[in-house]
Amino acid sequence: MQCNHHSCLHVVPLFRNLDAEQMQAITAITHERHFTKGQLIYYAGEESGSLIVVHTGNVKVYRLDSEGEQQVMRVITPGEFTGELALFSREPVQDFAQALSDCELCMIDGEEMRSIMVQYPTIALTITQELSRRLSRSDASLHGIAKGTVEQRLAGYLVQLQQKVKNNQIQLPVTKGTVASLLAMSQETLSRRLKILQDEGVIEMGKGRKITILDAEALQMRTLQ
Repeated sequence: MQCNHHSCLHVVPLFRNLDAEQMQAITAITHERHFTKGQLIYYAGEESGSLIVVHTGNVKVYRLDSEGEQQVMRVITPGEFTGELALFSREPVQDFAQALSDCELCMIDGEEMRSIMVQYPTIALTITQELSRRLSRSDASLHGIAKGTVEQRLAGYLVQLQQKVKNNQIQLPVTKGTVASLLAMSQETLSRRLKILQDEGVIEMGKGRKITILDAEALQMRTLQ
């Protein structure tokens, strides 16, 4: 089914600066898909990749380690995207994407998008520039996970959530188990560290996944190497 959520493409950094003609070309090849909570959207080894933009709901992207355990790479929220490598390569997908809730996605077939980029070279340039910025951010994030302590990784994640909503009232977008995997720690360690931050007056845990940042400066200081 052709996507009716054309507005979601305008908020994606990949397409934000395209002109009306270029956006129309992309809209014409965008299709809407619905997935239920827990449903796999794509899987490692799948050959036909698509660029996926989340319209509603949350999606986790993960890989399996040598023991078959999930390692969450990132959580995609409304307005964000995954599957961008399908725009440049026909290689099989290397990770998994799974719906964390019922969600609506805007999907762009990689083969069709490559044809669009040949027709409109400026689209290819814009996409390449944005993906370069994303890669740089990913490298910084991976460096933080590899080098940072448990406390630094957790503090950095909470600071990112606060900056995203521009409010001291934040909410974990996914379960604590998923957050723990994303930050390369156990769920028990995550819960213990959250309690320590609360006991020190830096945050206050609310009901469910709600968290109030009581001392933003102290939290920021805990992100420093």
